[in-house]
Amino acid sequence: MKYMKYLAFVLLMTHSSLLAQTKIGSTAAQFLGIGVGARPLAMGGANVAIADGANALYWNPGGITQSDKNALEFSNAQWFVGSQIQNAAATFNMGATGTVGLSMTALNYGEMEVTTVNTPEGTGELFSPSDLSFGLSYAKKLTDKFSIGGTAKYIRQKIWNEKATGAAIDMGVIYNTQWKNMRIGMAITNFGSDMKMEGRDLRVTYDPNTNINGNNGRLPANLETNPWSLPLTYRVGVAMDAMNTSSNRLTLALDGVHPSDNATNLNAGLEYAVKISNTAFAMRGGYRQAFAASASDGGWTVGGGFQYGMANGMGINLDASLQSHQYLGNRLMWTFGAKF
Repeated sequence: MKYMKYLAFVLLMTHSSLLAQTKIGSTAAQFLGIGVGARPLAMGGANVAIADGANALYWNPGGITQSDKNALEFSNAQWFVGSQIQNAAATFNMGATGTVGLSMTALNYGEMEVTTVNTPEGTGELFSPSDLSFGLSYAKKLTDKFSIGGTAKYIRQKIWNEKATGAAIDMGVIYNTQWKNMRIGMAITNFGSDMKMEGRDLRVTYDPNTNINGNNGRLPANLETNPWSLPLTYRVGVAMDAMNTSSNRLTLALDGVHPSDNATNLNAGLEYAVKISNTAFAMRGGYRQAFAASASDGGWTVGGGFQYGMANGMGINLDASLQSHQYLGNRLMWTFGAKF
């Protein structure tokens, strides 16, 4: 418990500093706020205490210790306005040494036409803006109940000939009370550097004094862009098995979420799983961004999937989730995973 009390103090202090901020849509790298993994998304994003697979690298890196197997996972979704988001993650259990993980998230906006003031219909050139992040994670069980983990991330956003780069860390813990498998999870994600655009199209020539003849009026210079902070997010949640038998399980989860650039809200979800022979089937549902005090795009989520078990604890799983969005329609995400 001493570890839990220490980290809770750190997280609550950070949370207190966030409460004074009410900025909405004022951060860079918004793609970092797009959840990954069909299972957690189908449960309304209430996953900080459940996180136990490769997708835990996004929700709570402390959760990757919950499995004694190596894991791979790939998620894909057609996102808004013709964009596509993909996530790949892998975790490797090294026994008493701990668990390491690798993750990548990419948001591709597709091809766009280059336009100028003189050619508003397009110059014939095309460009492809994109967002990208890479993460390296490590987690360890400090006791049989308490796990802690962290991720170091590289972040890049690119549009035309300009790009912005940054670095961030995620930190998370999971505490299992071992009563009805009740778990408590906390995580802070995207704590890092500011980002600002730089590139060759921002290079200009400058005359420091146009009133002087004969001076160098073509000094090389760069247009300065404003720095933007990353979307720091604090999550705390609880999950428990309301029913758990050899063939049936009902899991309930609730997360409180406080993003630095949006309103505090709640995510809630449930999962019912039934096991038939060596195959488990799951049905899931949830609600995102409940009780948000200001603008939000929350709504209902549903989904399901199956897991096929093989020898030596190996297995594969396929999951799907459907998220409703108030203004931009519904979005479907698929996830394929394997444990070995």
